Amino acid sequence: MVDIIVRFTVLAVLVLAALNALHAGTVLARLARHLGRRHARFGIDLWLPVFTSAIDVRTWLGAWRDALGSGEPALAALRADARTVVGRHLYLALLSQTWVLAVSAITV
Repeated sequence: MVDIIVRFTVLAVLVLAALNALHAGTVLARLARHLGRRHARFGIDLWLPVFTSAIDVRTWLGAWRDALGSGEPALAALRADARTVVGRHLYLALLSQTWVLAVSAITV
């Protein structure tokens, strides 16, 4: 009986993890599309920076901060979706570890 419960739980966690990965992919694609429309050369300088000094790193981080920190509704929706993806991932990680502890306590 415990074996069946564990198998169903593993299957459910794997399905939810796959759906979460698809959702994360769509969020990343939406972010890339948004940055491509907003920045020169499709935002390639944000994705593939060239650092020659510490000032370049600060400039690059500032560009990301400006790009992600604007109050546009599209970015607000992207941030909300990203929080959902991260929260779901943490929930799945905690859920799977909880089941491992519960099953190990039952079988011992």
